[in-house]
Amino acid sequence: MEHKLRDYIESLFATAPKTHQAYELKEEIIRNTIERYHDLLAEGKTQSEAYNLAIAGIGDINELIEALGGEVTEEPVCTEEQLESIKYRRSIFKAIAVALYVLCFTPCILLDATPIADISPAFMFFMISIATGLLIYSKKTKYIICEQDATRASEIKRNAIMRAVAIGLFISCVTPCIMLISPPLVNISPVFMFILIAVGIVLCVLSKDNKAYAKKDDTMVENFKEWNSNKKRTSVLYKILVAVLWVTTSVIFVYITIATGLITVSVTWIIFLVAVALQHLMRAIFDYTEASK
Repeated sequence: MEHKLRDYIESLFATAPKTHQAYELKEEIIRNTIERYHDLLAEGKTQSEAYNLAIAGIGDINELIEALGGEVTEEPVCTEEQLESIKYRRSIFKAIAVALYVLCFTPCILLDATPIADISPAFMFFMISIATGLLIYSKKTKYIICEQDATRASEIKRNAIMRAVAIGLFISCVTPCIMLISPPLVNISPVFMFILIAVGIVLCVLSKDNKAYAKKDDTMVENFKEWNSNKKRTSVLYKILVAVLWVTTSVIFVYITIATGLITVSVTWIIFLVAVALQHLMRAIFDYTEASK
């Protein structure tokens, strides 16, 4: 009967992605189901009854398989007019983005003979950031006009804006180093670069759906969904703290370097080793907290 249980669960995972996470989850469900089957036999159930109850305890596997394959967005039902509006809207966003990509070199050309020629690449990065942000926003809000739930539509729009801004910050993070090329600001320009990266990371992780999951029943699948939701929320907090840690480290490094003189740069690099140790300590604390639950 154990072989029959394994074959059944294998068939449930037939369309699951071939990833290590999916494999581990499948093996865990198989192990728990077999244990549940033997517990039911020990309670006096027949083999047939124990088999059926063990299978029923697995729960709905379809949503779980979709979750293992990444973010799955259900497309809302749209009217023909709405679909035409979606197509037109996306074409507008795409046209503006392509135009910005094509014209992104023009600041370098137009400002070549001006006093601000040295910082003209910064404008190029800004244009690329805006173009990429428009494409991301357009993709993330593709079906927003078909969404019946106003709260859900607002959430989609907010997450799309945060994701677009985050990617834009990643692309344009070098602009402080370009614009602050004159002493003494040139020495602290990397600080602003790290700040932009940190803000981008925070926006990126906050743009994901990290709400607490409400269990529908007490099946293994629902238990896993609740555990996975809690794990994601913890991961968001950890990433934000790491971003803050590295921005703070960079600011301290630049401040000490300027205050003590460039000759001691090799000594001040030990700050980054301390930051790495602190990051590993935070990871250990989060892992211990998770294991204790």
